[in-house]
Formats: sequence, C-alpha cells, structure tokens
Amino acid sequence: MKRYRLSVCKGSTCKAGGADGVYAAARDALSEQRLVPRCELYRGGCYGFCHMGPNVVVREDTGRKRDPLSPEDFQLMGWDGEVYYSEMTPEKMRRVVNEHIAKDAPVRELFGQPDTPDPDDG
Repeated sequence: MKRYRLSVCKGSTCKAGGADGVYAAARDALSEQRLVPRCELYRGGCYGFCHMGPNVVVREDTGRKRDPLSPEDFQLMGWDGEVYYSEMTPEKMRRVVNEHIAKDAPVRELFGQPDTPDPDDG
C-alpha cells in the first residue's frame, strides 16, 4: 500500500486565501476515512507560487530517509510521486483525499502549473 506526505502551505498569502480551511478539511477527511496511518499531514513553508494559492503538495513516501536540511518543505523537488495542487479549497482538498490518497488516483484537473507566471511580475 502506498503512503503519502501531504503538505499545505502556511505562507501568509496562502493563509489569507484560505489555507487554514484547506488544512482543516484535509485533517478531517483523513481522520473520517481512517487514512491517517496512510498519510502524514503537515504545514509546509512557502513554495513561491503565492499567486496560485492555497498550494498543496502530495508526495509518495518511498522510504527515502528524511533530510532535516532538505528544501522539500518549501520547494518542489521534481521527485517521482510528487504532485502539486494549486488554488485549493476545502472541497477540492476533500476530493484529493478521496481520490489521490484513498485510491492512489491523483486528480489531474486540479494539478497546479508552476510555470504559470505571476501576473504581478509582468
């Protein structure tokens, strides 16, 4: 059985956009579906895609030893099994838990596009 690490951004822009509600929805859905042993939930740092937040990153746990100095809590790593979701809401988060975490089926239409430019940079 696959295991996952699910990170909800705790940066100020994502928090202002509803990241606390997204985190609560993930926590509640994981608990209600008894998926807590299958998925570690935590608050990641800012991933730098503030204009696309709230941001969520799901990584398959491959048994890789966790490096406390790794930038993985605030940076996309490009690892196999890593999925980035953007513009998350509590409803979208429940769908990610129901499909990605519970059924090993990433929700492609909710994938974020990290190469999308920030409109304020233009």
